[in-house]
Parts: sequence; structure tokens; C-alpha cells
Amino acid sequence: MKVKCSIFFLLLFSFNQVFSQEESDFSYKLKGLVFGDAYYVDTHHLPEANDIAGAVMRRAYITFDTKFAKNWYTRLRFEANQSGEYQTYNFEVEVKDLLIGYKFEKHKIVFGLSPTKTFDIIEGIWGLRYLARTPMDMQGSASREWGLAVDGNIISKIGLKYRTMISHDIDFGGETGEGFRVQGAISWQPDNVWTVDFFTDYERVEGESNGMTYQIFIAYEREKIRWGTHYSNNTRQDDSGLELFSAFVVGSFYKNISAIARVDRIMKPSPRGNNISYIPFDPNSKATFLIGGFEFPLGKYLTLTPNIIHIIYDENDIGVKPQSDLTYRLTAYFKI
Repeated sequence: MKVKCSIFFLLLFSFNQVFSQEESDFSYKLKGLVFGDAYYVDTHHLPEANDIAGAVMRRAYITFDTKFAKNWYTRLRFEANQSGEYQTYNFEVEVKDLLIGYKFEKHKIVFGLSPTKTFDIIEGIWGLRYLARTPMDMQGSASREWGLAVDGNIISKIGLKYRTMISHDIDFGGETGEGFRVQGAISWQPDNVWTVDFFTDYERVEGESNGMTYQIFIAYEREKIRWGTHYSNNTRQDDSGLELFSAFVVGSFYKNISAIARVDRIMKPSPRGNNISYIPFDPNSKATFLIGGFEFPLGKYLTLTPNIIHIIYDENDIGVKPQSDLTYRLTAYFKI
């Protein structure tokens, strides 16, 4: 379904005024965000992307949250998205989240279409989804699954927690997995500074290659600086898996202006390759992904981030080194 930006924002502002209120055991709120870029592609491995400039609204979200009966809550989120091919920008609207949850003591149960456990903690600490997706998300790991998730504390005093999810492929929403999947993670957060997270999953896809993922993530957070590093290895029976290492640092240095730097080392050719929205990778070469920029908050609702993306490729199996990808962007992020 095609969506015009003016209609999207009009609805968002109107409904936010009507539906934002709280009562004793029930509350509901409508909120939203949108982000996009003005960009110039200097060089690119795709010939059609060389030396082009443009502007694009990459994503827009409307989220309706409710809380009811004290411990129960729901979320309905719509996403306006597009294929991300250069200069081909036709929007579709899809359901991003559709879930019901229940909290009890220090645990919660969620059923429906909800975020996976692969990079939920990583995305929260990275905190810059509007700038670039986390590495596993970018390279094709599903960001949503339809199933049952249970999270909670193991030993509260030392910050030991667990996250689990069992899901199955249902053709609903735009970013679900393709088969039966079991996920499990244990995180250790002994204070408000350090995070250590171990994650694994098993995915069975009927008629295709089954796979497993192993991942470790370590992060450090202070008021003015945060950094994180992680290693992920997804193995598949047909050797079409993914292996990567990533590290980032974000530091605030003057009036909430932040400097941002991240590097991803893709140790196998990208399985999604040219099908990655907005940041396609050569599908036949290992690669090093670099992104850096400065984040300028302009009031409560708007953030502008000038940034540079540089992807450097290794030689492929036939000894050819693809042209590097170099893109200059001014990214705008708006939320209410």
C-alpha cells in the first residue's frame, strides 16, 4: 500500500492528542517516529549506484501501546517501508509488532509477533537504529518472530537474567523468520555499567538448510560514553551461513553532541548481498563495513546526524576486488 508522508504525519499527530491518557489500571498511548537521509554515493560496487544523489524517508512507525488489568499489556506497531533500491521508493505498510504480554514478579511472557532475542540487547545499547541496523539484523537475521517469549531474572542480586523464545514461520509481518526456531540467551549485568550476553539458537527450515547461531556480546555504558563488541557465527548445512565481528563506540562531548564510530568485519560473503535495503553488499566478497558520524539533537523531537558509510571488499574467489562503497549522508530522525 502506498502512503503519502503528509497523511502519515497528520494522522500521527491527531491520534496522539486523542489517545494519550492514563487511568488507574489502564493506559494507552500512540507514538511514532520517522527517519531518512539526504545522500550522495561517491563510489559503489553496483554500477547504477555510482555518482548518484537523492533523498529518501527510509522508515516510519506508528505504535499503539496499552496497559490493562495491572500486569497485562499489548503493542500494535505499523511500519511504512520500502525495498531500499536506489531511486526506487514505493512505500508499503506492514505490521511490525502485534503482541500481548503479562508481567509477574520479575518475569514476563509475550505471545504474538515480537522482537527476536538475537540482537534485542545489542540494539538497545547501540541505540542508533535510525542510523544503521545492528550487524546481524543488517545481514539478514529475522528481527521479528511469531511465537512465545519468556524473559526474567535468574539471580537478581548479581544481575543474571535469561531470555527465551519459541517461534514458527507465519506469513504475517515483513521481517519474520522462515521456519521453526528456538532461541535462548543468558545475560549478566552486575551493575549499570557492564553487560555480557551469550546467545544461541536453532532454526529448522522445511526443504532448506537448517542452521544454528552462537553469539557473545560485551558492552560498557556510562553517562557520556558507551561501547560494545560482539562476535556472531551462524552455521548452516549448505555453508550459506554468516560469521562476523563488530565493535562500536558512542561518546558525548559537548552539549549532548555525540561522536559515533562502528566497524563490522564480515568474515564470509554477505548471504543477503545486494538485497540489503539501502546498504547493499557485494555477495561474493568478504567485507569491512565502516560508519562514522556526529549526532546533533535539535530539541526534544529532531536529531540530525551527518555520517559516512564506507564498505571495503576483499578479493573474491576469482581474484577480483570489487569497487569500494563510499556514501555521504545527512540522516534526520524525528519522534513524538
